[in-house]
Amino acid sequence: MATVLLIEDSAFQRKILTNMVKDLGYDVITADNGHEGVERIVRENPAVVLSDLLMPEHDGIWVLEQLKIRGIKIPVIIVTSDVQTTTREKCMNLGAVGYVNKPVQKEQIQSEITKVLTRGC
Repeated sequence: MATVLLIEDSAFQRKILTNMVKDLGYDVITADNGHEGVERIVRENPAVVLSDLLMPEHDGIWVLEQLKIRGIKIPVIIVTSDVQTTTREKCMNLGAVGYVNKPVQKEQIQSEITKVLTRGC
């Protein structure tokens, strides 16, 4: 069973997304900011990361930049309420493999995780 790291500062959103991902059959670990998220990536090597963008103590862009700097190749799916095309493009240019807008539907998350895990990003 694959492990998904969820980086999300909102306890409410973290609970909703954790339950959603668990219902899809994945193990879930969480971090409530980008700094903690990068530490958990290094320590626990999850199969895929779901990351919010706007967070205290380093945001989702910082997470993507840190992974690139450190040469860590792990698929990151951005989950955000930011609908700007420029933000999406910046995330994808930094290595994100998916971009899902909130409010998230279970089918969207399932589709994105399945794509990542089946193509072996």
